[in-house]
Amino acid sequence: MDLNLVRLFVAIAESRNLTDAANRSGVTRSNVSRRLARLEQEYGAQLLRRTTRHVELTQAGRILHGHCLEALNSLRSAQREIDEIHHKISGEIRVRIPTGLGHFYLKPLILDFCRAHPELHLRLIINDQIHDLVASKVDLALHVTSAPLEDHVATRICAIDWGLFASPDYVNALAQPLLQPSDIKQARLIAPLNATQRLEFGSPGCRAVERIPVLPTIQSGDYQFLFNSAMAGLGVVLLPNYAVRDALNAGTLVQVLQPWSVQGVGDALYIVRAPNRQPSAATLALMELLVTSIRAMAPSWGLEDQC
Repeated sequence: MDLNLVRLFVAIAESRNLTDAANRSGVTRSNVSRRLARLEQEYGAQLLRRTTRHVELTQAGRILHGHCLEALNSLRSAQREIDEIHHKISGEIRVRIPTGLGHFYLKPLILDFCRAHPELHLRLIINDQIHDLVASKVDLALHVTSAPLEDHVATRICAIDWGLFASPDYVNALAQPLLQPSDIKQARLIAPLNATQRLEFGSPGCRAVERIPVLPTIQSGDYQFLFNSAMAGLGVVLLPNYAVRDALNAGTLVQVLQPWSVQGVGDALYIVRAPNRQPSAATLALMELLVTSIRAMAPSWGLEDQC
């Protein structure tokens, strides 16, 4: 049935007067009469008894009135539940975060988020692979890249700087100092799985790029493992600055080949969500937390936009 007819019939039944029902519904009395006649024709029964002063529901009218009220109440309940989805931090949310950011910085934030919202069901994936979020049923992902997926909704959070780092003992044991990008061939290279077989070095001032072929001796998608490998003196590691900040401050790792910058690995961090999917309140709240927190932390990583 036309939902407007449902609302009109309820207005008629509650006001017991066609003129009052017309005023409540914002239509003319003649319009109410025509639509009531259409409703009675549709159900094949007289729904109202008309007197000179008011109208009364027939037995058929009382039956229809009861069901109309149930229908409207069900729709209101549905609207309340839908509104609640978008305002209450609950339900299931699937999130993918990179291993480096996850292990070094984000896990405490996400645990606090779960503690603050006990009705939330979190499904957390920690890896550096990002594919179609819809197919993988992921609501939200953080992605370090130079080119975010075009068919997803991506918001840039901050720049990501990469560097080459090693323990002081490893650097001191090298036969020759690492002064130029080509010198990296003398060292054992430790790199993420997504690193290509050549490194791009930006010269000071970003005036030129030098590409050096490399063959990593250790590769992994686990940044914590790469970090530990460098700390153990197994080689020079390619990592984003955020992963080594504390070690640099403590002097347990040093940066090599400065002031050359490593490019082409992924120069920015994006927060990505699937297209054509209305984000839940939980998704929006976690997005805000991650974006705000990471942007507050980024200056301490020495991450400034470069050329």
